[in-house]
Amino acid sequence: MSTQIYLWKKEPAACRRFRTGVSLHSHTLHSREYLSIIPQCADRNRVLAWLVRREARRHGLRDIPREAISRAWWTPPLSPLEALHLESSQIENALHKRALVSITDHDNIGAAAELHSAGDLAEVLSSTEWTVPYCGSWFHIGVHNMPPRAAPALVESMNRYTGGGPDHLLSDLLHTIGQTPQALIVLNHPAWDSEAVGAELHRFALDRFLSRYGSSIHALEFNADRPWPENQATLERARALGIPVVAGGDRHGCHASPVVNLTDAGEFASFAEEVRSGRSVIALLPRLFESYRLRLLETAFDVLRDHPGHSRGWVRWSDRVFYTRHSGAATSLSEMWGHRLPGAVRSLVGLMNALGGQSVRPALRWALAEKPVAL
Repeated sequence: MSTQIYLWKKEPAACRRFRTGVSLHSHTLHSREYLSIIPQCADRNRVLAWLVRREARRHGLRDIPREAISRAWWTPPLSPLEALHLESSQIENALHKRALVSITDHDNIGAAAELHSAGDLAEVLSSTEWTVPYCGSWFHIGVHNMPPRAAPALVESMNRYTGGGPDHLLSDLLHTIGQTPQALIVLNHPAWDSEAVGAELHRFALDRFLSRYGSSIHALEFNADRPWPENQATLERARALGIPVVAGGDRHGCHASPVVNLTDAGEFASFAEEVRSGRSVIALLPRLFESYRLRLLETAFDVLRDHPGHSRGWVRWSDRVFYTRHSGAATSLSEMWGHRLPGAVRSLVGLMNALGGQSVRPALRWALAEKPVAL
């Protein structure tokens, strides 16, 4: 097993010798994301909490309306074609390499279907991020480059397991996908307790999961949107397991991934074969060294601003933010309220726009600064 990690800015010569850059773990408007990250970040940082309370008071709120936020979700603003161009352009124009991009929306392959319909694209991958409940916690598995004809049935079976299907379905699916040489199975951000079940329970579930299914996992993920200690723990666990680590951008907004995989492979199947054989090379780009919490907030700022020319006509943020009613029905805020948004919602958006403004950015950068750990 060999995982090499290079800092693009400090080790350019080592990075230049590879001819291909691979972007893994990227999201588009086909994903459903929740807004709970805002209060979560505030809860974990006293300075940020103070900034949030200050801006909330300025906009007529005592605090962030947490119950309302728990029912709200959004779609990333970029279409599959825009996301593909964003990631490819960084690799081709800034890094000067051939680009391979695997878009992994949550539990669906809608991006691949949309890109196939666009036609005349070099390589469209059928990939997804599979939500896997296990032993009281939740994991997310990047399933890259499934055979296009088999992919719809595979995703249907994945969703059946996620929805409460039999336990054997998990092992069956991992085995079936693993038998496809060109496919790559990655355990994304393994140390992250994404559903807040508790650190101890999540570690127990992760240990059990890897003990039973670790032989089916080709790599663990160094995730750009998780804190340094988590990624350090992932690197250590991968060494203990004897499997490589690959880089995942986990991009939801309008900034290209700050981590890229490097290879000499000319197509994704060869890259997958390389990783499956135990070899991985990762480049960490300068933007990664900004606070990950600040980058998460920047994604929220991307969501809550207008996007003229949106592929589905969802120009306003309220077109792309949805609310699940108590009945279970979901509707966009634009459909609910049109242009007459309630004062509390206007205040919340005003709060986010204020936090995203240039005048507040230096304070946020200082409040959210974090020291990278040694890799």
